Amino acid sequence: MTPTFKTLGALALGVGLAAATGAEPPDTARLTVLHTSDLHGSVLPFDDQLNRASDRGSLAQVATLVTEIRAAADHPVLVLDSGDTIQGTPFEQFVHLRWSEPSPTIAAMNRIGYQAMAVGNHEFNFGLEPLRRAGRQAGFPFLAANCVRAGSDEPAFQPYTILEVGPLKVGVLGLITPNVPGWEQPENYAGLEFLAMDDAARRWLPVLRGDEGCDLVVVLAHTGFERDPETGDPDGSAHENFAWRLSEVPGIDVLLTGHTHRDIPPRELHGVIVAQPGARASHLTRIDLELERENGSWRIASWEGRNLASGAAAADGGIADAMAEAHHRVAAALDGPAGEVSGEVRVERCRLADCEAVDLLHAVQLEATGAQLSLAALLNAKAPPLAPGPVSWRWIHAFYVYPNSLLAVRLTGAQVRDVLEHTARFYDGLECPPAGGCTVLTDPAIPHYNVDTMAGLSYRIDPTAPEGARVRDLRFEGRPLRPEASFTVALNSYRAAGGGMFPHLAAAEVVWRSSTEMSELIGDYLARHRPWQPVADGNWVIGRDLAAEEPIAGP
Repeated sequence: MTPTFKTLGALALGVGLAAATGAEPPDTARLTVLHTSDLHGSVLPFDDQLNRASDRGSLAQVATLVTEIRAAADHPVLVLDSGDTIQGTPFEQFVHLRWSEPSPTIAAMNRIGYQAMAVGNHEFNFGLEPLRRAGRQAGFPFLAANCVRAGSDEPAFQPYTILEVGPLKVGVLGLITPNVPGWEQPENYAGLEFLAMDDAARRWLPVLRGDEGCDLVVVLAHTGFERDPETGDPDGSAHENFAWRLSEVPGIDVLLTGHTHRDIPPRELHGVIVAQPGARASHLTRIDLELERENGSWRIASWEGRNLASGAAAADGGIADAMAEAHHRVAAALDGPAGEVSGEVRVERCRLADCEAVDLLHAVQLEATGAQLSLAALLNAKAPPLAPGPVSWRWIHAFYVYPNSLLAVRLTGAQVRDVLEHTARFYDGLECPPAGGCTVLTDPAIPHYNVDTMAGLSYRIDPTAPEGARVRDLRFEGRPLRPEASFTVALNSYRAAGGGMFPHLAAAEVVWRSSTEMSELIGDYLARHRPWQPVADGNWVIGRDLAAEEPIAGP
């Protein structure tokens, strides 16, 4: 027998009225669907890292838009989300994770009246306990039909919910990108497996359409498009993005996507209405549906939709007031000193030359793990400059923006070279005008957080060489790196789980592991090395094979 998952009550207005009066059910219906995704803890219009108001949008401003839309509507309004919710800002991280208090983001969503949310991959960043705690707090279901208990097909989360709205029975199916094991450490999703999203959709859509008798099916999918929605050209992300394939699965009326942080206004793809609302509450997708009953079944007769920017809206006063005390406590914690530096630290050119900021990461990783080598990337190219003097926790969280922990793995010299060749793909040529000076060309398809450098050895990157042969003069302790040599390498948990698709790392032997977040390790390091002297050791350079290399000037 197929289990049922229903949310009934306040929205079931038209059906109850028709039954009470004996009237014929209506032949037309209207429904507005509102959608957010990838909120990443963006509750208030405030940038915790820069300590100033933000105009990019927030959940408190989305709340105002939702209130206005509900007030103007004479028909049901659904409010849904596609996940990546309980991670992303110091406000959310301190309150929900460090202090084990209720999630501010979920609290705000409860006040707004969300009716369902798909689980996102970042929900697993801190393990299952905070995720389950947030789920118990929520006044709406967390959905993930393709996340099952290991060794079975039993859903680990509620796969769908049913919303009875006016005369309509709306099925809402939730799906999560199956690449969670490619980013997370196994203990963060212990006992769970992730199935292909389109396979899960084919399993559950007949349940919604058949057993449940849904008139309309909305899919909340924490995934982006693996093909360009305009041209259909693949982009190489089919291991994590499934929206194109989902749009081809029969039975879906509305496909609401996320994960890739794109602003994709509502449109039709393969006869399915698809959309994506950007990220961090910057936009609210609005889709207005007109439905008609035809031969006993409902169909979408017409629709219109758009993505509404939230940044200019006023913040909802109720949410702002409810969050004020916690926000004050977080601000005080962030302004507390973690250490001191004796020189300026900047991040502007850290991908074009060895720099003090990334060498700080290497120093933290090497000291914490005792490893011989360290692999790290600059994660926030917009981190503010750090002046000589005290270092606040606010700067550390602006500099290191992800909740990674730290590991050390064992690699051979040949594998170390493969890892460096993988990151050297980013440097894709030189442009040298006759007037002199060269600009390094880079591959825009490679995310900046996947451009790593390595400390503990020296090397040169030749961007004019073929891909796979760009790493030159690779030396350890002044001697050419031996392919058969064994090394311990410090790296973050995202990279160790396969993030960035670096070779060898996910399968490497783990020789050291810590559950402490990198932001804490950075603070501890600065406290022990007070004051820390910013120094870049220049162990890697960009330069082509020339007898006298031209100076390289980057953008």
